This record gives sequence, C-alpha cells and structure tokens, in this order.
Amino acid sequence: MSIDDQIAELEEILSSGVSKVVTQSQGVRTEAEYQSMDAMQRRLDKLKAQKARRSRTSLVAF
Repeated sequence: MSIDDQIAELEEILSSGVSKVVTQSQGVRTEAEYQSMDAMQRRLDKLKAQKARRSRTSLVAF
C-alpha cells in the first residue's frame, strides 16, 4: 500500500471516528487497532512527513 493510500485511509478513518481498521489488499487481510484518535493522528502526521521528505528530491541537469 502506498503512502498516499495509507494517508487517504487514515484521513477517512479519523473522520468516521472508529479506532479499529480492517483492510484487504492483494488478498492480504490486515487489522490495526489504534489506542486513541491521537495515536491515529500521530501516525497520519508521520506519513505526511515521510511523503514530504520524498517529494523534496530535485533533479538538476547541466
């Protein structure tokens, strides 16, 4: 699952107010249960920071 997919999923979960998530991707079932909404928000913030670091890569040609 890509970072974008994970971010979208967590944003949807946060907006729905649930703490247990079950997903299935390519035949693999995954369950995650967060202790709190704060824990989910921290995970979302980390994913967004990861994405931001990746998107800062610059290519320079001379």
